[in-house]
Amino acid sequence: MSELSLQPVADDAAWDALVRQSPQGTLFAGSAFLQAVGCPHQRWAVVQGQAVKAALLLPVSADGRAVVADDLVIHAGPMFTLDPQRQAVKRRHDAFEISSFVAAELARRFDRVELPLAPQVDDLRPFLWHAYHGETGLQYRLDLRYTSYVDVSSLAGVPAHQSEQTDCFDAMETVRRYSVREARRKGGSVQLSTDPAALLSGYRALMETQGADAPPDRLAAMQRVMERLIADGCGALFHVHDADGTLLYAVFYGWDRHRAYYLYGAGHPARSTPWQGTLAHWHAFGHLAREHGITTVDLEGVNSPQRGWFKLGFGGSLQTYHTLHWSRPQ
Repeated sequence: MSELSLQPVADDAAWDALVRQSPQGTLFAGSAFLQAVGCPHQRWAVVQGQAVKAALLLPVSADGRAVVADDLVIHAGPMFTLDPQRQAVKRRHDAFEISSFVAAELARRFDRVELPLAPQVDDLRPFLWHAYHGETGLQYRLDLRYTSYVDVSSLAGVPAHQSEQTDCFDAMETVRRYSVREARRKGGSVQLSTDPAALLSGYRALMETQGADAPPDRLAAMQRVMERLIADGCGALFHVHDADGTLLYAVFYGWDRHRAYYLYGAGHPARSTPWQGTLAHWHAFGHLAREHGITTVDLEGVNSPQRGWFKLGFGGSLQTYHTLHWSRPQ
């Protein structure tokens, strides 16, 4: 591959076209999402001659000297825009060369790098091999993470009252299937909403019970994300109610052309049931499949024991992803 270079991408439409084209493109890289989050970031095109070979999203520190992982921008990094008709072995070589170039440019331009990649960035050799024969401390480190992808395609075209006769339902653990049926027996229901206030209030209370703060700027960013994605027709907020109408739980999903993503969720701070979370996600799966043609749901992270146990109970497949770490030797 001949010489590569980086060119900034200022135009939102041009940037979004690159993100949509790439298998590594996600909802988190779209201009609308980034604007709503409001974090500092850089958008680059990796160019060979006049041809754009990849997009590169970099969340950065306020002074621009470090690439930093933003809590709300789950995946960033390189997104390849290679010709799908090109021979697979040549595409793999091109992607390798692009990643090698990106690894070198990040180390040249920044003092520190913390960059969460999409699961579809599956060849990490260029980062592992950066400065392979150099002095200790010049190499990248990889932080291995996991998420779960759930196949919800069998729910498309199936009425809600028949959803328990689907492959998606059968794939769930017994306790998840029991919770769906228990929710129905107890009179639980789910409604769409456009008001994120209850979710944000529940999230703030949840953070407090865990001994952590919910910074106002983070809550404000979450609210902007939900409102923007709902307005753009690529986000949905689901409210779970008890038989008496009490709002028990809320979950929010966003989606792109590849899949839907579970973004935020929280319950009533003083009232809960064993089935509320399961019902929230199960109803969301059906809605996303029937109303929006979604075939895959990313439950966004199974990286702690309790959260991982709950999410994997929906029968998804484990997917790995990595965060790159690098710092300039002192």
